[in-house]
Amino acid sequence: MSAAWQLRIGEQMHGRLHGHLFPGDEDEHAAVIAAGIVRTDRGTRLLARDLFLARDGIDFVPGRRSYRRLVPEFVNEKIRYCREQKLIYLSAHSHPGRGAVSFSDHDLESHERGYPALLDISGQPVGALVLSEDHLAADIWTADRDRRPVIETVVIGRNLSRVYPQPPPPPASADPMYDRAVRWFGERGQDLLGQTKVAVIGAGGVGQPLIGMLARLGVGSILVIEPERIDPTNLPRMPEARRLDAMMPLRRIPGLDALADRLSTSKVALARRVARRANPKVEFIGIRENVNEPSASHALVDCDFIFLAADSHQARQITNIVAHQYLIPAIQIGTRIEIDPDDGEVGEIRGNVRLILPERGCLQCNHLISAEKLQEESLPTAERERNRYVEEIPAPSVINFNVHGASQAVTDFTLMLGGFIESEAPLGYLRWHPRRRREEPVGTFANAPECPHCGSLPQSRRGRGDGMPLPGPER
Repeated sequence: MSAAWQLRIGEQMHGRLHGHLFPGDEDEHAAVIAAGIVRTDRGTRLLARDLFLARDGIDFVPGRRSYRRLVPEFVNEKIRYCREQKLIYLSAHSHPGRGAVSFSDHDLESHERGYPALLDISGQPVGALVLSEDHLAADIWTADRDRRPVIETVVIGRNLSRVYPQPPPPPASADPMYDRAVRWFGERGQDLLGQTKVAVIGAGGVGQPLIGMLARLGVGSILVIEPERIDPTNLPRMPEARRLDAMMPLRRIPGLDALADRLSTSKVALARRVARRANPKVEFIGIRENVNEPSASHALVDCDFIFLAADSHQARQITNIVAHQYLIPAIQIGTRIEIDPDDGEVGEIRGNVRLILPERGCLQCNHLISAEKLQEESLPTAERERNRYVEEIPAPSVINFNVHGASQAVTDFTLMLGGFIESEAPLGYLRWHPRRRREEPVGTFANAPECPHCGSLPQSRRGRGDGMPLPGPER
């Protein structure tokens, strides 16, 4: 496993922490963060879940061996909370000013004195953060008494801001192929794209153009989750799908449609072809499963960004859970064309791009996950067919509407990654109405404290990481 450690924290929590530590008095202040943890082959992530602000003069007082210290009662209360909740204890304090930051000798001596005992109490890693106004360093202690730095902190919100212990060195020059992109995104932005791992759930009419755009942008690793194969109705909506992918020659022979279905190209294989043609260097990971299968859902947890291009409510639920449990930003894309079943008249056409962020945009809180649909989708296919009273008619789908949604989602992703979303930009969902030639932001409901995914109650999944198992498929 990689030795790299990263801290992830929501924009609103980071704002509260920063405001408390830097009120403008040029003095030191302190807080404690309780964090989840996730370990993957790419490294270890600490997921900020709860923030406790230390009161000056009560919880954070002058020290005998250091300038300031947290009082034992405050530390004891928070370390026991972390032990009960199976979270990581992280103390945090400020060093006034800007620029590179590091622990003082007194800080490190206090860690040596206190952290072995805290490790024994918590049974989990413990650590400390020190912040200047624009940098952050960490000293994480693990059970083997090894000490690990946090190489970067990712602040997840309207932008995916990165904070380091000191200014990072300049990246290597980008491949000349990306010259036009580097002119606006910069060498560092292009390097960041190359280090980013994204997931695309659903490789159909929306997912395939998404994958092509991401690969051409230079995204380093693309995970695609899709169980289906290509059929003739996909050909008008997937530009790189060939007639042979749908086994059209076999379908001209009576009685061979079932064989053609079995031999047709999987959508994952087409996605691999699309990605590799766009960028031969891209790391492509394909999983031919429904996203609620353990092999698929667990593959999402070390991604940096998730695109949901599948329309099932199970896919919505898994994406929503992973986004909040592992603090991974996500975007859901969908289009809808309403057709009157009696006269065939075209009604409303609309598309949506929905941001799912740790502290806002929860699909459960915004009533976009139906319990009835989840129950129906969990039934075996044969039972679903028996329970269906009305023959289900496939929804209309057109390539230009799909590509519009995919393009908007990739635009949001690149702007967020590069830190280009303006501070006054709304973070609600974006909806467009092609027939009216109009786009509009859609306000979202605030996260409900009792929400099992994003809520603030102890039993919620938010920021839990590996401390709570992901749900498996319900049959």
